This record gives sequence, C-alpha cells and structure tokens, in this order.
Amino acid sequence: MSAPSGPSGSPGPSTAGPAPLDDALPQHVERVLAGYLDRRRAEVSGIDPVVVQAADALAEFVLGGGKRLRPTFAWWGWRGAGGDPADPHAQGVLSAIASLELIQACALVHDDLMDASSTRRGRPTVHVEFARMHAANGWSGPPARFGAAVAILVGDLAQVWADDMFHAARAARGRPHPRRRAVAGDAHRGAVSGQYLDVLAQASGDTASRTR
Repeated sequence: MSAPSGPSGSPGPSTAGPAPLDDALPQHVERVLAGYLDRRRAEVSGIDPVVVQAADALAEFVLGGGKRLRPTFAWWGWRGAGGDPADPHAQGVLSAIASLELIQACALVHDDLMDASSTRRGRPTVHVEFARMHAANGWSGPPARFGAAVAILVGDLAQVWADDMFHAARAARGRPHPRRRAVAGDAHRGAVSGQYLDVLAQASGDTASRTR
C-alpha cells in the first residue's frame, strides 16, 4: 500500500537541512511496518496457510491509513533529548517507535468490536469482515460470533508483534536477553495462531490438515 504523505510534525533542532528521517518520518515508519509485517506473515504461513488470513487482516488494518502521530511524537521526543538521525542506532529507534502503531492497532480492533462499529476509515471493521467471510462460506455457527473471535485474536496478534518489534529494536542496540524475548514471541505467536485455527475449524468443519 502507498505510504501516507504530508509533513512529519514539528520541526527539529536547527540544522543546515532536514535529515532524511526527519524529512519524511511517516513514510519511513510505513516502510518499517510493511517490512516487519511481511516477515511475520511468512512466519505464520509456515504454521498453516490459513493463518495468513489473520496476518493479512492485521497488515491491511495497520497499513490502510493513519497519521502516524504516536511514532512522530516519540521520534521528536528522542530528537529533542539529543537523538541524532545520523547515529547508527537511529534505525533501531525508528523500529521501536513504529511498534507503537501495532499497539494502537490492537486497541482499535478490540475497541471496534466492543463498540459494535461497522466501519473504520471507510472500510468494514475486522469483526464485520470476518463475519461476512463466515456467512459467504456458509460455515456453521453464528457469523457474528466468528467475527468477534477473530477480531480478538487479530488484536492480540498486534500486541504480541508490537512487543516483538520493540524488544528486537532494543536487542539490536545491545540490550540484554534478546533470545528470551524471541522465545516468548514464538510462544505468543504460536498460541494466537493455534487459537485461530481452532476458531476456523469449528466454523468451517475442516479439520483434516489442522494441527496445534
């Protein structure tokens, strides 16, 4: 998807000219998010191809709009504290602040469900989209219940990946325990993926190739 355009926020410290990251921060955040989500999509496809449906829903939600205000505020807070975009660790900071968009996605997906919202940014909300998928396939059980279950899982997945993304950025800067965070991330990802398979199998009746 195309990255949002527009100014990146308040001007930074006085310099001869804007640094590349300062000049187009929302686009850089979009790039980092898109790359991260592509990598995670490949991982969950190895668990089971249908889990990609949940990963795609999350990617579409995250990359489908938004002003990237939270990463922008975080970035300029770092810059105001003396952060330098030319520093070798600046890309790690960029990844860390981009993870805020995944935390926000978790909150919004769950909030849409709790508020029974039918649309967000002019598109069907996650629970509505998966309820429609259920109905279109003629699966068993109430479509709305299936949509709600998947929306909960998609929101949870956003939170898990936000944690992974943030701590991976810290590990890249020499922070301790990157392996412990990787193991925890694998466990969370597997739990969410397995639960999605359960929900899908119960609705579709197709359990032939589903494993936990």
